Amino acid sequence: MKFKINKERVGRLNTIGNILPSIIKEFNLEQSFLIERIRKDWTNIVGDLIATHSKPDRIFKKVLFIHVDHAVFSNELSLMRDMIISEINERMGVKIINNLRMEVKKIIFAGRKKSDNRRDDVHTCWKKDDRI
Repeated sequence: MKFKINKERVGRLNTIGNILPSIIKEFNLEQSFLIERIRKDWTNIVGDLIATHSKPDRIFKKVLFIHVDHAVFSNELSLMRDMIISEINERMGVKIINNLRMEVKKIIFAGRKKSDNRRDDVHTCWKKDDRI
């Protein structure tokens, strides 16, 4: 948003709705808003099961990068590639995605507690004398 010094004001009120698009463009936040919108609709796009094992990460050069926690879900997403791309582009109203790339990584969701992972609790059930 550029401030106009020594210029008369147009005479209309500047509402947040008028200012926000120029702020988003000036600070290059378009990609951040798009990825958040995709994350919000992700369960509706791919379904509950795949959504729990995958998460859209970023958009780079019209490629949506998706983190998955297992190669099986990467394969499922690649089989659904055309449907996902068309659904996202339809929801956004603009062709913003041309391709998908899946990356197998450990996904930690905001609602998941560290103690939910059973591997962390294995040693707590043993007594000192029982260890070898």
